[in-house]
Amino acid sequence: MQIFSSFSIFDTLILYFFIRMETFQFLIRFGSFLCFPFLIFLGWWFYTQKSTRFPAGFFIIFTLLFIWMRFIEPQIIIITHQNIPLHTNLRIAVISDIHLGLFKDEHFLESVVEKINATQADVLFIAGDFTYRPKISELPVLFAPLQKLRMPVYAVLGNHDTENPGEPLRDELKTVLQQYNVQILENEKVYVQDITLLGLGDHWAEEDNTSLLQTVTPEEKVIVLTHNPDTISNFPNSYADLTVCGHTHGGQIRIPWLYKKVIPTIGDFDTGLTREKNTALFITSGLGEIGLPMRFLNFPEIVILEGQ
Repeated sequence: MQIFSSFSIFDTLILYFFIRMETFQFLIRFGSFLCFPFLIFLGWWFYTQKSTRFPAGFFIIFTLLFIWMRFIEPQIIIITHQNIPLHTNLRIAVISDIHLGLFKDEHFLESVVEKINATQADVLFIAGDFTYRPKISELPVLFAPLQKLRMPVYAVLGNHDTENPGEPLRDELKTVLQQYNVQILENEKVYVQDITLLGLGDHWAEEDNTSLLQTVTPEEKVIVLTHNPDTISNFPNSYADLTVCGHTHGGQIRIPWLYKKVIPTIGDFDTGLTREKNTALFITSGLGEIGLPMRFLNFPEIVILEGQ
């Protein structure tokens, strides 16, 4: 399968730049701390060199914006609420794209777990992409906070968990998550109170067996949990009342127009609740980062889905 077959050359180059340039990622991750002494220098420049205050002020604003995107916004976890077109009393917490490893660690996940427990949701759905270039030996420590969750947890794997792209860590990751009471669904059907939950495999790995929808009836209340929203293009029927996904990060750095160019989907997807041909579709912008350890106008989110 050619993942980027329908992308333009421009789209592919942007994705390569933001995701594959490991040297650049290393420089951004550690070199970005130099912005703090640089800001002190700019302050000195602004207050002592009156003739050049305008360029100094410009660089101060730019540096403060960079600090916000790099160090502040990616750590501010918000809780949002979304009504869904489904009659159920189940309060569903949703997270996705945690991406522990290169940019985020177990301390961030600890904060996420504390906030999820505080919502008193009935169940947690995790829509894939647990990792981003971690060391395999670190997996038990990175995901240890999950064992503190006080609700059932159902999850699917994402492309970074199935080596698309990523390290060969799938089996080790599954073992760790199962030890921490996370039920991984790989093209499986389970019942959560009055909901029929279908957990599908990853689209880029060609493991999203959408024929599972043929095992449900129109009378059931069906939620599909999968990572990539492109999966819905293969739905054989319209029996899914709601599909829950991640993957897009909402563009991660939401600079108008440009952010759409780095969303790695064939369909025109973004974030939030929409109505598609075969299903209502909810896409969360997720919690973590890839490519660059930065977010803008796009806080890491925990979403509580509530039936109408």
